[in-house]
Amino acid sequence: MDAEGLKGILAKIPLIPVLIVWALYLGWDYYGFLKDDTSPLTQKVREIELVKTDIEKLKGKIKLIQDFKNNLEQKRVTLRNITQELESLKTTLSETLDEAEFIRSSITEAKRIGLTVVSLKPTGSNTREYYIEREFELKFRGVYVQLLIFLERLGNMQKIVRVDNFEMKPISSNSARYVELEGTLQLKAYRYLGSKADELAKKNEPEAASQTAPATREAPPASPGTNPVPAQNPAGPTAGGT
Repeated sequence: MDAEGLKGILAKIPLIPVLIVWALYLGWDYYGFLKDDTSPLTQKVREIELVKTDIEKLKGKIKLIQDFKNNLEQKRVTLRNITQELESLKTTLSETLDEAEFIRSSITEAKRIGLTVVSLKPTGSNTREYYIEREFELKFRGVYVQLLIFLERLGNMQKIVRVDNFEMKPISSNSARYVELEGTLQLKAYRYLGSKADELAKKNEPEAASQTAPATREAPPASPGTNPVPAQNPAGPTAGGT
């Protein structure tokens, strides 16, 4: 087909409808590029949103780490204070409780102020997580001031003592200058049981001691042909020697 024939065919094709169809096709393709969920543009937008979300999460974690870093020194000081308080409580709350000594010292304190101890005996014990609570029943006779001084002396003891369950009644005339009372109260003493941290510390003590103990060195063997020098007696010659 020559050029003239091709021009004749193209001349017969309506140009405007073809351009309109072509424009509609391009518009539809562009619309799909913008709105279709499978289009590369939509996928890239989703990836960008996911990256932005991850960045925000990382910023939040960084802020938490920074806040923890800023408060770390304060936490160390608080932990140090708690440790010191625990050590002081351990000295007050010992791992042993001598019941006979506790009864004897309580009766001695009562006698010093004139409070009559009718009886003092253990009545039971309660086991807690870190300590044992030992209960004693004290029956007494005396005036109110003597009881107050006795309780104050109990509070000044080196060991922790708790007083519960007061029962009192007057046994003398209410018109007397000092009304004598008779009553019963409950004393509670405590014994420290220890914790897992204490057990770990006790287990680590022998290992630490073995690591810090100086190593002993054996004396080198004597060279052949030499006579060993006898050890000197630091106490001097023995009695009867020349």
